[in-house]
Amino acid sequence: MTRTTGTWQFTVTPTPFSELERGLLAEDLVRCGSGPSLLDVLSATVGVSSRWTRPMVLRGFGPDGDLRGAAVVFLCRDAGPSFGLPGPARSAVRRLPWIWYGERTSIGTDGHASPGLVVQGVDRGEFRDQALRWARRHRLLGVVVEPRAERRPSSSRSTRGLGVSTVSLDGAGEVTLLEQHRNLSRKVRRFHHRGGTLRHIQGSLPEDLREVLLTAYAVPRPLNPPFVELYPQMVRAHSTLDSPDAWHVVAEMDGVPVGYHSWWHSGHTLSLLSGAFTRPAGGTVHAYENVLLESMTLARDLGCRTAHLGPTVNGVKRALFGSEPTELRFVSALPPVRWGVGLVLPHSALAPAEIARVTGG
Repeated sequence: MTRTTGTWQFTVTPTPFSELERGLLAEDLVRCGSGPSLLDVLSATVGVSSRWTRPMVLRGFGPDGDLRGAAVVFLCRDAGPSFGLPGPARSAVRRLPWIWYGERTSIGTDGHASPGLVVQGVDRGEFRDQALRWARRHRLLGVVVEPRAERRPSSSRSTRGLGVSTVSLDGAGEVTLLEQHRNLSRKVRRFHHRGGTLRHIQGSLPEDLREVLLTAYAVPRPLNPPFVELYPQMVRAHSTLDSPDAWHVVAEMDGVPVGYHSWWHSGHTLSLLSGAFTRPAGGTVHAYENVLLESMTLARDLGCRTAHLGPTVNGVKRALFGSEPTELRFVSALPPVRWGVGLVLPHSALAPAEIARVTGG
């Protein structure tokens, strides 16, 4: 599908990034602290889809067909879980037109986030503005997640986001965190005393281990992105990438896997792709905190300067690493649509008070 906005033209397709595009976007990826290998992850994301969710690459071109910028967005018809809607209401939402969703607050997290990648000589802000202008004209409703400090788009309604955790590794090593948070030492000791172990895996996750860890996604979560229905497929696609840039930190209790975090190392950045933990009868005994600590050690060992942990989905992540404020910006050219969103939000799982309860701040 191709659309024109002023001197810009846009396509939205599930076409992976080409070698030519890797070269054109390489310099900007480096400016973002990452590198061209991150496009392997983004391409894997757009390689999966379902009846209700379609990851796509939004590409912006100049009048001569020259690439100017690109970003991954989702076309979604299953946003009901994001609002906490029950089964019948979720089914009703699936009958509505597709909405789009994009995440601009970090780089590489969940295998899709980026501020928008641009070629040399193109302003990132202009790409963002032109892309949103296209979206307003050709989609009934969309959501872009952006830093709160960034200028709000026109024809939009904003509400509080989860926040995003981005860690400068100058002061976030395991020793520093243990010194800053005295209770962490106790959690580390208890985890190991109860038979907890951690291991690193580079490259693809073994299939049997991958399927065991995927069972953790059956655990209900209080907050969900509109692409949550597709998320297990995305995790499979990312975890099968047999690349030296793929890393996994796996927690086990008495040899039984109970949780993990998967990361992508590109440039001087470690980006969190996914993570989940089961709920065994005896509990995971602080496996989550131990995986986070071990991941920071891994990042430092790899020479990373920054770790992107994605949305601040719980109070533990906020307490350990802080959270930069974000906003969900619902974009539509139609005032009645924006009014309807404003009517629903205060009574949904995305209400600011509910987000504060879940994220611990």
